Amino acid sequence: MNLWTHVEETYGLKFQDIFKVHGVHRIETSQGRFCLKKYSFAEDSVRFIARLLYVLHERGFMRAQGVYPTLEQIGYMNHDGVFYTLTNWVDGDRPEFRKTGDFKKAIRTLARFHSAAQGFPVAEAPEGRVRYGEAAGDIEEYKRLLGHYAETAFLVPLCEEALWLLAQPDAQQAVVSEFQAAAFVHGDYNYPNLIKDGRGRLHLIDFENTSLNARMKDLAHILHRNFLWNGREMLRWIDYYERKRPLSPHDLHLLHALLTAPYHVVRNIRIGGYRYAKSVIPSSSRLRKYRRELRELL
Repeated sequence: MNLWTHVEETYGLKFQDIFKVHGVHRIETSQGRFCLKKYSFAEDSVRFIARLLYVLHERGFMRAQGVYPTLEQIGYMNHDGVFYTLTNWVDGDRPEFRKTGDFKKAIRTLARFHSAAQGFPVAEAPEGRVRYGEAAGDIEEYKRLLGHYAETAFLVPLCEEALWLLAQPDAQQAVVSEFQAAAFVHGDYNYPNLIKDGRGRLHLIDFENTSLNARMKDLAHILHRNFLWNGREMLRWIDYYERKRPLSPHDLHLLHALLTAPYHVVRNIRIGGYRYAKSVIPSSSRLRKYRRELRELL
C-alpha cells in the first residue's frame, strides 16, 4: 500500500490535493487543510512530540499545531517503519523580526507558551528527551570547539564563566524548579518556526527539538539569535517578557548564565567553520561591554 492510501485509510480522510512545502506535505481535504510531517526519530520520540502537543492544547495554548488522531485515536502513524504526524495546516508567512511589532508578538507568544509549558507526565518522556541538566555539557563542548582555533581561544574563559554561573545555587535552584514543574521547551524558538496568520497572530510549528528542559533555554535562544553581543537590547526584551510572565530571581540567574555562553560563535563554526564565524566574533571591548550589560539582569 502506498503512503497516501495508507494515510487516507488511517485517518478516514479523502484527499483532494497534496503539495510539498518546506519538507512537509500540505494535504487538501473537504474537512480542511492538514500538515503531514515525516520524522527520522524512533517511535518513542514521535509519541512524545504528539503527547506534548496534546498537553499544550489541554492547558489552553492553541497557538501550537493540533494533532489529528488516527481512527484508532493514536497521535501518529507508521508507514513502512517511518513515523508521521498529521496536524492542522497554519496558513500565513514567517514574521519579520526586523519589525518591532513582529518581535513583540514573538516574545509575547513565547511567554504565553511558557505559561502552558509545564505539567508533562515525565514518565511518558523518552530518556533522551529529558534534558534539564544538559547546559553544562553543551558549554563544555563549546570550550572544546573554541579552543581548536587560535582566533576564538580567547572565548574559552567566557565558557568557564558561564559554567561557574550555572553551578551557583540560584541557577541550580532554577533547574530544580523546572524539573519539579515538569517544564518543557520548544527547542528552536525563532522566526523559521513561527507562522503569522492573516490576523497577525503567531503560531508555533516544528517541535522536532522539543524536550523537558528549563524554559529559559528558549528565551536565551531567541535573544542570542537576534541580538548579537547586544546586552542592552536583550535586557529590554527580557523586561517585556516579564510583563507577560514574571520570572523568579533564580530564573534570572539561569538566564544570565545561558546568555554568557558564546552561543553565536559556536553555532556559526558548526555551520561553516571558522571563516563562517569570523563575522560574529566580538572585539575585546565589545565583549567587556556585553558582560557588563548582562550583569544588570541580577
